[in-house]
Amino acid sequence: MTVAIGYLADHAELLHVLAAWFYDEWGQGDPPFNLKDFEAQFRARLHRDKLPLALVALNDGVPVATASLKMQEMETHPQYLHWLGGVYTLPEFRGQGIGSQVVEAAAVEAKRLGVEELYLYTRRNVDLYAKLGWMTIEQPLYLGKPVVIMRRRL
Repeated sequence: MTVAIGYLADHAELLHVLAAWFYDEWGQGDPPFNLKDFEAQFRARLHRDKLPLALVALNDGVPVATASLKMQEMETHPQYLHWLGGVYTLPEFRGQGIGSQVVEAAAVEAKRLGVEELYLYTRRNVDLYAKLGWMTIEQPLYLGKPVVIMRRRL
């Protein structure tokens, strides 16, 4: 399935929708976040020409996925400057290539903005990212849980 991918800045009315997705998926984590925390994070990503920025994937005008480009995502790894994060696809749209499309669109945006290396961390999607050219560089504990840090040279 092919989707239209645009800047959240051009679809700011969707900010609350994306925040609700993240709250439902990660709000009860450790540490816990509230809906307003996620809304503030997305509000800070309403850019087109600088980081942080968020992209949103639309299927017939309905949001189905998102990804963000951020600065210094992990305070434990300040040497890694530019990050892909906030990658999320609605469960009913998973397995259709939409996540890959939004990740690739984010990589194109990062390169457009002069980023040469992009990082991410994940707990469970290593194979998806590896297929898209990401390389595992570390496997640390983060917030008490094992994660995989990956890099992609643009």
